[in-house]
Amino acid sequence: MNVVMMAHSTHSIGQFHRRIHNAVPVRYYPPMIHSHWLKSLAISLALIGSISTAIAQSDNKSTIQAQHAINSGTDPRDDSWTALLDVSRYTFRDITFYWDNDGTTPGVIKDSDRYYTNGAAIELSFNPNLSPALANHLASPDQWNNPRFGVGIAIKQRIYTPADISLTNPPPRDHPYGGYLAFGFTFQRADNKTHDSFTLDLGVVGPGSASESIQKWIHSTFPEEIDPKGWETQIPTEPTINFAFTRTWKSEKANIAGVEIEMLPTLGFDFGNVLISARSSMTLRAGKNLPTDFGPPNMLTQKDHTVRASQSSDAPWSLYAFSRLGVDVIARDMFLDGPIFTSSRSAKREPFVTTFSFGFMARYKSVYIGWAQHIQTERFKLQPDDQTWGSIILGCSFDW
Repeated sequence: MNVVMMAHSTHSIGQFHRRIHNAVPVRYYPPMIHSHWLKSLAISLALIGSISTAIAQSDNKSTIQAQHAINSGTDPRDDSWTALLDVSRYTFRDITFYWDNDGTTPGVIKDSDRYYTNGAAIELSFNPNLSPALANHLASPDQWNNPRFGVGIAIKQRIYTPADISLTNPPPRDHPYGGYLAFGFTFQRADNKTHDSFTLDLGVVGPGSASESIQKWIHSTFPEEIDPKGWETQIPTEPTINFAFTRTWKSEKANIAGVEIEMLPTLGFDFGNVLISARSSMTLRAGKNLPTDFGPPNMLTQKDHTVRASQSSDAPWSLYAFSRLGVDVIARDMFLDGPIFTSSRSAKREPFVTTFSFGFMARYKSVYIGWAQHIQTERFKLQPDDQTWGSIILGCSFDW
């Protein structure tokens, strides 16, 4: 599982990109590299755009009529699970951008380019506007006090490499090259003390993830970067499906010398052909005007979709520091074990992985930003030491 507990580098862009490679001649042609990426991006934007447009273009009259039908119980779809698929009921809450990187920006502890080397995601948060009947089905009044609900839709990419990307043929037991591209669909329910998150990720590993193209294009853009030469050894193409469940609890808020403090313990699991694991973590956050959400957003874990960020506290701003400690028990990791249906390179995985994180989150009205550093113990047997990476989170609420 991963756990996180709670600064910004002023390195130049040249220093940041030196982390990936030293200068070498790059024989790379951007138009060719973009082909897979553009297809993936087009599909992703089309999906997100169609949902956004359907919601944004619904006029006030139809919205009021629909809400009246829901509240009055006259809509025959009220009790149906298919109401969750009716995006015309949805209203925007937030859009969030994530960037994880193991270099000097946003990572400041080590300047490296190895293992989990880069991650990026765009996530949309919605209020599904469930009818009272369906809300009672999904969160029993006996167990949930005035529950709220949220839906998240995301596109995310992760890139993995061995320790030395200048080698055409990396050591067989080093971390394999691997790329991952997925759509994430999340449903959440919460009250003041408890939060449940259910996520289904559908995607692909291998060349179809466009990770090779993305990394090579970035490196070719900056002359001081080394051309990653070992992508011919990457994990082969395989469709992926993974389910994740996370439950988070929230302690009573303490106030010490005007500083608000909360603890948020978490338990969860992952199951699918990408990852099989059990997770636990404890997050401690302290600051001013703490939001009502269930902790800082994280690309590798979750964001609270059940509350709009701009409405998560009574004050127009909030600021807090956090730290998180998590432990994962891992039974399968595709990026180390390789795919199920084809053979590939692999590395002997460690069954227990600990992650410590620290950072901050800040919000002013509708805009929020965060930064975090993560230190993770060895994920495979021949890994010489721990890994660090940084995260930047940037988001905006839709107050309409």
